[in-house]
Amino acid sequence: MKNISSSPSSLSTNSSDRITLIDLWREFLPLSLSDVTMACGDPAVTMTLAYLPEAQVNLASLGVAKSLAVLFESPIIMILHASNALAGNAASRIALWRFTLLGGGILSGLLYLLALPPVFSIVGIQWLAIPANMAASVQNIILIMGGWAFVIAWRRYFQGLLIYHGHAAALAKASLLRLAVLCITLAIGFGLKLSGWLLAGGALMIGVTCEAILITAFAYQLGAVTKVSNKISKLDAVELTKVSDVDSNFPKNIKQVWQFYYPLANSMLVVWGGRALLLSILGRGDDATTAIASWSAAWGLVLVIANSTRMVQQIVIKYHARMAFSSLFMFALSIGLTCSLILFLMVATPISDQVIGSFIGNDMVLVAQIKPVILVCAIIPMLTALQNAGQGFLVGQGKTNRVNLATWLGTAVLLTVAFLSIQNHLAGATSAAVAMVAAMVTELICLWGQLYRKSS
Repeated sequence: MKNISSSPSSLSTNSSDRITLIDLWREFLPLSLSDVTMACGDPAVTMTLAYLPEAQVNLASLGVAKSLAVLFESPIIMILHASNALAGNAASRIALWRFTLLGGGILSGLLYLLALPPVFSIVGIQWLAIPANMAASVQNIILIMGGWAFVIAWRRYFQGLLIYHGHAAALAKASLLRLAVLCITLAIGFGLKLSGWLLAGGALMIGVTCEAILITAFAYQLGAVTKVSNKISKLDAVELTKVSDVDSNFPKNIKQVWQFYYPLANSMLVVWGGRALLLSILGRGDDATTAIASWSAAWGLVLVIANSTRMVQQIVIKYHARMAFSSLFMFALSIGLTCSLILFLMVATPISDQVIGSFIGNDMVLVAQIKPVILVCAIIPMLTALQNAGQGFLVGQGKTNRVNLATWLGTAVLLTVAFLSIQNHLAGATSAAVAMVAAMVTELICLWGQLYRKSS
């Protein structure tokens, strides 16, 4: 893949401008807020389910169903990056939109197919070893969330257009609406005493659909759908000449979009496929239901903090050709260390039980089960920030195959460590946490090893 991420809207117009660490933080925060509010949805659902009957079964069922929904979503997660990169070319933008509709529709159709009894019996019960007491709830949640991949693809396409045109605040506003709608839906459903599976699946789908609608409205209102910047400064022209034959490398039809996008899709499919298989491994342990419930609750809380670092990748892609490698590395490290410290303090302070309990409904038994998991995972936000920075450098250089290699190696380590831990009768949730850290460290060694070889 050629380096085609450079765009007029992302280039500086003043060669004397010096981009500082504070400038990067200032640009990063609105983008991060959208990820944080999105991640807050899972703890909100967890907290609500903790107060309903059969809390542990419902939490475990949601963890499995959401993992499967995200697995089917994973090939289109990188639509955001593609939309940002291709937004400046009208033909590419239209081709990507068609590709988004087609890909999202196919993936949602496959998710609905999974929920059909004959298919679910084979895939869910036999292959994934979903415990019998969870099977019906998992199947029902998948039916409710069948359209998840389509809505996510649609939303991320318009998010990419907004980022390209400098409207990061619109993403944050839409994410806040999503969280508000989700919480209102949970409150109403809790008051009506709906079943846990119905409440969880319904709230998640309603929230994300409302966000996608508002994102689309913002994109049209702010002109991001039709506007292409034609005002290119002298510096912009110099920067654009560094990208050989830029316009001719933009994909113009669905086939070319697929060729451009496939390496990105594959890496996400491997990541989320591995995480779905991780739950299958936990389902074969001595404490299957407890392990899945504890890991799902703990991981949801960890992601609230870790996901706040993901937009580091967008910043690196945008500035990798205009800033020193060391400056962007220090930016990513500062983001990661800050977020890891926050997560560590949540579990290591005297009030940790109250803080964690506020996320999961003050279920002290569940708090005691997930505290060791969160402690192991306290390093995850820093690893996530460095992971996204490394990916950003390689994507910006067009080396998406290197990203794929790192993803495959990391996922292999994740599943191997988890399997060996379960076979040795270690606690399931803690085994998953150790495996996740080992996987991310492996991926970082691969990503940054490639970057180090290039820089040396």
